[in-house]
Amino acid sequence: MENIGKIPLKDEWRNRWATIKQFILNPAREMAFLQDQFQVSELYTNIAKRDPHLHDPNFPQWLNFGYWQEETTYNGACAALARKLAEVAELKAGDHLLDVGFGFAEQDLLWVRENNVGSIIGLNTTELQVEIAQERVAKAGLSDRIKLQVGSATQIPFPENSFDKLTALECAFHFDTREDFFAEAFRVLQPGGRLAIADCLPRVGREINFWLRVNSKKMCIPFANQYDRHTYVEKLKKHGFVNIQALSISEYVWPAMVHYFAQISQGISKHDLVIDLQKDNPGLEAWSSNRGWFMAFDDYLLFSAEKPKLT
Repeated sequence: MENIGKIPLKDEWRNRWATIKQFILNPAREMAFLQDQFQVSELYTNIAKRDPHLHDPNFPQWLNFGYWQEETTYNGACAALARKLAEVAELKAGDHLLDVGFGFAEQDLLWVRENNVGSIIGLNTTELQVEIAQERVAKAGLSDRIKLQVGSATQIPFPENSFDKLTALECAFHFDTREDFFAEAFRVLQPGGRLAIADCLPRVGREINFWLRVNSKKMCIPFANQYDRHTYVEKLKKHGFVNIQALSISEYVWPAMVHYFAQISQGISKHDLVIDLQKDNPGLEAWSSNRGWFMAFDDYLLFSAEKPKLT
């Protein structure tokens, strides 16, 4: 426990001081940085290009924080999170699903195979991810059931009442804005349709301060999206959703990230790292003290909501 996160923490203190110096030396430039347009596509394109296994179908390309209640590998934990979201979405055979921000579509492949979802349309703003995901879907022989395209979750290019279900797996915090996405999700869902989101946000009571603004910008998160779970639910209600449920899974996400960042900082590939929270669980307090103070979020929830049925 005493070694967990030491290297990442040291690096972050260095980064924090560097940020302070930048604002002292050139405050006008740095304030302009905070107001620049968010470049989510560029962020994820750069991340993808670092992976030497990007085009190898034998290496899953999951891209989420994972659900580590029982899993000990990164790929296993990511798949477990996709299964948790499938439960919340109540995915079933024959569903017509819209999946926004699908990354490399690993969850879409899983949902067709394990939940027998009838058809999936995916929207993603990162062209490289769409290209690689299409390759993977084709190699899996599922191009007839999974259709992926470039598109925005805040300007969904489909008519109203088009889908039974709509999912957003760890991506809605990037949307500019998340609330615009809520409006679009409500529009394209059929009456009685279900929205399911795995999302990261500030914990209840967290101070919304300068450092949160800086780190939000670094992670391409519009500052308008930085609100807690209570406000989140109210915004879903505002846009017409009912039967809203919010399930916190922070204890099975963030403690593992303490280990994750410690191992990644030592050069261990995400495909090779092992984290066992059953044996060594640093707890949420370790995340908050070692990492959470500089992160743009420190709460993790699964949300579900429904569009009212016609009466």
